[in-house]
Amino acid sequence: MNLYEIMLEHFAPKGSVRGIFTYVLAQSDEEVYEWLKTDPSLSDGRVVYTPYQDNEADGKTYAIYNQSFDIVGHEKYKDRMIRLKGELNDEVELTDLYYGMTLVGWRMVKSDIPTEQIELLKDTGISMEFA
Repeated sequence: MNLYEIMLEHFAPKGSVRGIFTYVLAQSDEEVYEWLKTDPSLSDGRVVYTPYQDNEADGKTYAIYNQSFDIVGHEKYKDRMIRLKGELNDEVELTDLYYGMTLVGWRMVKSDIPTEQIELLKDTGISMEFA
């Protein structure tokens, strides 16, 4: 089991805020993506909303560029988000921010985390979810 940090960045007309929203235990980046795609309700009552399900259903493909900005392939939305670890790490155009825009991303904090450490984190009150 791996420990992932789920981060949010919210952009609005008068500023932005970025922070850690929760932690999730999962086997892989793909499992984190699939968990986020369900717009999960967290154990503390908060909800993470993502556009993943709608964007994946669009069936659009995205160009993959090398360092010289040559197109070297194409990928589906799901593959892109897993590779980038969320739209927070993508080049997103920030337009129409009247109601704001929230981007979600993740990073692995620790791989192969022992059960004892998981219990210690939960005992200290850290918000942690299971994918």
